[in-house]
Amino acid sequence: MASATKILAVVAAVLLLFTAGAAQADIIQTQNFGPQVPNFFPVTTFNKYTGSVGDITGIIVELSLTSVGGLGQVDNESAAVANVHVEFGTSGFLISGGPTLPTALTNPAVPVITVTTGDFVLQPDDGDGPGVDASGTDYAQLVGGNVTNALSGSVLAANYSEYVGAGTFNINGVINTYLSVTGASGISQGSTPPTASGFVKVTYQLSAGVPEPASLLLLASGLGGVGFWRYRRRRRA
Repeated sequence: MASATKILAVVAAVLLLFTAGAAQADIIQTQNFGPQVPNFFPVTTFNKYTGSVGDITGIIVELSLTSVGGLGQVDNESAAVANVHVEFGTSGFLISGGPTLPTALTNPAVPVITVTTGDFVLQPDDGDGPGVDASGTDYAQLVGGNVTNALSGSVLAANYSEYVGAGTFNINGVINTYLSVTGASGISQGSTPPTASGFVKVTYQLSAGVPEPASLLLLASGLGGVGFWRYRRRRRA
């Protein structure tokens, strides 16, 4: 009777631990790119989810981008004083190499941007001719800083099956130098490209009913311990 009670106690403890660990942690894959001078087109590769599509409660894709250094230049070509706002750095968006991506990350008109900003008062054109002449009071420059920005989006549930199965898939990036000048017209622009780096991340969010591998190992080792304890007890008897 005492031995049966001990067995039940051990099994109950193992099952309790298994239940507590049954909620599956997110499966996160991260692929880095750079540092490299834009414009460039990184290719990142990810593993598909090898379980059932019914396990998935969400798929999140994220693009993180860092811009370092470089130089944005503006030169006033008009006869009037120009007050300009300058944004300089890096922009990026994604292109699918397989499964459908969140639209928030694939729109080249609204990319992820990592920029340094500045406001300048440019005096009227000093007669230096068209294009950027790095001198005079009609010229200004903005030195790029070290800036990071990220954007993420959710895959539509209708597209989950594209991420499930054997093998891998690619997500391609388009990374460009970014320079925006607003506030006045007749401004020539130039730049020395920054250095860009970053990562693409894919996260599979799984339902609570999918056991973690560690939990399965815990259950197996616990039940194995019960079996070994019974085996030793029989040998002693």
